[in-house]
Amino acid sequence: MIKIREANINDAERVEYICKMTADEKSKTEEKAGKITSTIYASYYIEEEPDNAFVLEDDGVVVGYIVCAENYRSFKTVFTSVYSEKVKNLSKSAGLFARVLPFPYVIFGRKYPAHLHINLLPGYRSNGYGAEMIKLLEQKLRGKGVKGVMLMASKENTGAVRFYKRNGFEIIISAFGGVVMAKSLR
Repeated sequence: MIKIREANINDAERVEYICKMTADEKSKTEEKAGKITSTIYASYYIEEEPDNAFVLEDDGVVVGYIVCAENYRSFKTVFTSVYSEKVKNLSKSAGLFARVLPFPYVIFGRKYPAHLHINLLPGYRSNGYGAEMIKLLEQKLRGKGVKGVMLMASKENTGAVRFYKRNGFEIIISAFGGVVMAKSLR
């Protein structure tokens, strides 16, 4: 049976695994690359803000997730001091990337203080689960008074960009091969 439920810290290992398996080929096949990817795009969220996350389960196995940092300032402080250092210990160049990663969130954070990451294993895409997870997260954020949410995506990932547009996100800037997309929650 497939269901969406609130995430908890016990989901961390599975969320990090899905992050690696939905990233580039190197993250899937090389342990170090996979650890870098999951530390940057999953670990903070499931460890620091599991109350802002949902998972998709199929017969008790997590097959997808949506994670969120609700406040860009708190995210930047903890991510740059803790998680970018973890990445730096794995790779100096990846650590530099992790250190600057929060800056788009800071630039647009006043209007869109939250940001999200969502990943579903391939067999669970295009079934409405992702859209439902976004709706649940948006309800939770509205309940907390969060006025907007954003995300970053690769321009090359045209399917993801279309998905986000169908779910009410608009491109607010396009640069360096990526897009920042946002949605007001008011």
